[in-house]
Amino acid sequence: MLAGPRDLRRSYGRAAAAAAIENGLLPHELAEVLAGRSVVEAFPVTWRESVTDYADRAVAEMMVAYLSQPIA
Repeated sequence: MLAGPRDLRRSYGRAAAAAAIENGLLPHELAEVLAGRSVVEAFPVTWRESVTDYADRAVAEMMVAYLSQPIA
C-alpha cells in the first residue's frame, strides 16, 4: 500500500478515476464500485508502482468489480 503523503495518494486516485471514466465507466458506476471508499482504499497501490501503471491496473480491477455485481 502507498504510505506516502496525502497528495501523492491523491494523484494516484485521480489518475485512476480519470482513466476509468475515459475507458467507459460512468461516474455513478465508479461510485458504486468504490462504495464510499477512495480509489486507493478500494484498489491499493503496490510497492514502486508508477501512477500510469497503477491507473491501468486499477481500471482493470474496477471493470472486473463492476461486471461482478449482481444484475438488479
